[in-house]
Amino acid sequence: MDVHAEEERDGVRFSWNVWPISRIDATRAVVPLACSYTPFKKINSPVINSEPISCKGCHTILNPYCAIDLVGKLWTCPLCLQRNSMPPAYANISQQALPAEVLYTTIEYLLPRPVLPPPVFLFVIDVCMDEDELKAVKDSIHMALNILPKYVSIGLIAFGSTIQVYELAFEFFPKSYVFNGKKDFNSKQLQELLGFTLSNTQKRAQEQRRFLLPLSECEPILESVLEEIQRDVRSVRHQKRPLRSTGVALRVALSLLEWSGVYSGRVMLFAGGACTQGPGLIVSEELKESIRAHHDLQKGLAKHVKAATQYYEELATQAAHNGHVVDLFTCGADQSGFLEMDGLLKKTGGLAIQAESFRFDVFKESFAKILRPDSNGNLRMAFNATLDVHTSKELKLSGIIGNCSSLDKKGPHVGETEIGIGGTTSWKMCGLDPNSTYGIYFEVMNQTGTPTHPGMIQITTQYQNSTGHRIMRVTTLTRGSTLFPHHFTSNRYTYIVPYRTIEDTH
Repeated sequence: MDVHAEEERDGVRFSWNVWPISRIDATRAVVPLACSYTPFKKINSPVINSEPISCKGCHTILNPYCAIDLVGKLWTCPLCLQRNSMPPAYANISQQALPAEVLYTTIEYLLPRPVLPPPVFLFVIDVCMDEDELKAVKDSIHMALNILPKYVSIGLIAFGSTIQVYELAFEFFPKSYVFNGKKDFNSKQLQELLGFTLSNTQKRAQEQRRFLLPLSECEPILESVLEEIQRDVRSVRHQKRPLRSTGVALRVALSLLEWSGVYSGRVMLFAGGACTQGPGLIVSEELKESIRAHHDLQKGLAKHVKAATQYYEELATQAAHNGHVVDLFTCGADQSGFLEMDGLLKKTGGLAIQAESFRFDVFKESFAKILRPDSNGNLRMAFNATLDVHTSKELKLSGIIGNCSSLDKKGPHVGETEIGIGGTTSWKMCGLDPNSTYGIYFEVMNQTGTPTHPGMIQITTQYQNSTGHRIMRVTTLTRGSTLFPHHFTSNRYTYIVPYRTIEDTH
């Protein structure tokens, strides 16, 4: 068995390449049985244009470890041992003409579902920063408009002491909706204030086009609106911090996507500092109040942390529920409040870039790399993904560590020990890229040291690609077993154990 070839083929690496066969052996091993999995890694396997064939007993999908009866056209599920009939389309299979599902341990299905609208990119710009920084942000967005595929939709929000939501489908002159940066709004209030009064999905899509338009239709308008955006001088007072309403701006942005019926979208926040006004406040505008430091956190003197963290966690839950990603791009000499806003990245799978200035090449190049399309002109991103893990009776799931949220799906595969986000067999990832990697932890269930089958794992990931098609990736795995583990993957230890330690300290 060429383990390295399997790792490259499947995007999976285990902490142990030979699995313990009993709970005692697993305890002696110290390092938990776990794997790192990259669900959007580029793979070289065929794409099947149909629904997957699943077991009628446990819903495991047909895979290379299934026993195939070529005469009776039956297959046996390796997880529950249920015998299943092959569909009529597989009537002519033979030893020389086997279906792709039983040849590849990782395979993708292009699901025959209605094509969904392309993703939305909603730019949220801080207009409190210096003129040079604001110009650099606008230049970066101009660059993004040249890189992004023309079929994606775009929206624009600017914030300082107030929040401005720009209409891009105006007939005669530009128009924007202005919100008070000191006041929090619930979703229903924002729906009414933005004019989303229709419940019909088709009519709501028409209303959405006022704010979110395909890039091919709004590029000239968007560039002219960007040129008109100026620094909010009213928010910057002498000897005070700028009035920056980051919390309300994010609330408005996420509610706009929600009420527009957006299936897949990214809120890209460009901020020059911490929130200083309204809900989500991290530090006040008074310069005599310094932003919280480590010793303030240790002594419980960071008075805004608890309320701000709770507010951004609420926004993160809203975004994750609707399948929307929040990206944080912050540049400045002072802190920007990443501690409080961390939940937005963890729950939605968002990306973060921190630099000293938006003018520096390190930011520009990093931002361009995120948006750069593949050789086919499509984004190297997946949206609104779900990940499910099925195990055989020898193993159970302890949990997952990574930027995702639980779908609270209980079942017989859930283990007693919880690591990371546990208590479920299904998780939601609002956004994936080719480097998104998750640590999945398992629990050995066999009580005795009698050699048995070491167990089997099937990981199923569904996601929407940038063209609106729904894709399912299925990875089925097993390894050898021994009375005491000795095939240890040392370089994976540097990921699995420290990552778990960091998670346990939060």
